[in-house]
Amino acid sequence: MFACTSEDKSSKFLEELLEIQENIFQDLGLGFKIIDMPSHELGAPAYRKIDIEGWLPGKNAYGELSSCSNCTDFQSRRLNIKYKDNNNNNEAKYVHTLNGTACAVPRTLIAICETHQLNNGNIEVPEVLVPFMNGKKIIETQNVGEMRTYKFKSR
Repeated sequence: MFACTSEDKSSKFLEELLEIQENIFQDLGLGFKIIDMPSHELGAPAYRKIDIEGWLPGKNAYGELSSCSNCTDFQSRRLNIKYKDNNNNNEAKYVHTLNGTACAVPRTLIAICETHQLNNGNIEVPEVLVPFMNGKKIIETQNVGEMRTYKFKSR
C-alpha cells in the first residue's frame, strides 16, 4: 500500500494503514502484536515505523508479518513531489509519503497453516478465505513421495 498526503494528515493516515493491516490479521484469526519501532530500527526514509508480528506456533515465537511507515517528506523532497496548499495561499509544499506491506504472503501463509492446523494434520481454512478456496473449508494432509538425499556435503 502507498499513500501521498499533506503534512497535517500523515499521522492519521499511518493509523489508517495500520488499521487495514490489523483487520487482515484479525479476519485470518491470527494472534499478533503491534510494535512501534524504536528510532535505531528505522531506515533513513522512515520517520515512524509500526510492525505487526504474528504468532508462529511452530517456532513458539512471533515473526514480522507486515509493517507500515511514515516517511514524511524524505522521499518527496528527493523526487520533488509537491501539492498546492489551498489553506495557505496555494503555497507549494512537499507531500508526505507512507507505505504499508499489507501482509508478507509467505510468512502469513506459514502463520495461517500453523495456527489453524488440527490434531490430525489437516488445516482449517479461515472463514474469510473460504470463498477464495472454492468453498473448501479443510485442507487435508497428503502423503508425499519418498525424499532422497541428492547431494550431501560435510565440513
